[in-house]
Amino acid sequence: MKKLTIFFVAALMLGACAKKNDSGEREYETYKITLTDSVQIISNEMDSCNEVATTLKDKIGSLLPEFRAVNNSREVEGYMIFQGWENRYPLQSTGVVARLSESRQLELVAALKGGEFDRIRVNAPSVSAETAVVPYDQALNYRRDGLNTVLFTGPEADKVANLIADNELNPITVTFLNGGKQTGTWRMDHDNAKMITMTYLLYSANKEHKELEVRLLKLGEKRKLLRQHRELMNLMRDPRRERGHR
Repeated sequence: MKKLTIFFVAALMLGACAKKNDSGEREYETYKITLTDSVQIISNEMDSCNEVATTLKDKIGSLLPEFRAVNNSREVEGYMIFQGWENRYPLQSTGVVARLSESRQLELVAALKGGEFDRIRVNAPSVSAETAVVPYDQALNYRRDGLNTVLFTGPEADKVANLIADNELNPITVTFLNGGKQTGTWRMDHDNAKMITMTYLLYSANKEHKELEVRLLKLGEKRKLLRQHRELMNLMRDPRRERGHR
């Protein structure tokens, strides 16, 4: 009887071990499948990003011939400006010009004859946008021969340029503000709106392309780590499988 009891307990222990091994094997296989699926999802996303990047690169390539590189001794660095405007800038009277810095940053340059300002508001039908305030400093906001010129950059300037691009064929009015008070207005003509629109299109395509490049690098690193983890799991698992077959 004692021998039978020992045999029964041993059989139960062996059964429990088998169940644990089966459970561990299923978890291992499920996790490996999850890793493989994750690698595939990232690969699909990278393919999609690459397609968009190619489209953007083609767009940039088609827009670049429309711009001219300018090196002006009065400027700290060179810039790119839409063709036909290289001899119309710097502004000599009231107006707004868009250009790209050497690092492809969008810059809006506004000028007001006979008045002072530190910010502009742009109005189109049912929409408006304002730049940030640029205080008078004789650098980004300077005055010379009765003309006040201000250079705007950053998210607010991007929104203003985007608004103009979206309303290129609509009436657009620029209001000049100084300390919040209106000091002048100017009606933008179509030629001016087209120049800003084209500049914004090149800028936004460049910006999106750079963001995609960063995204692709991060996705590539993530996929690499997942693949390495999967390979490490296989290497760690194979020796145990071999011992189990012996």
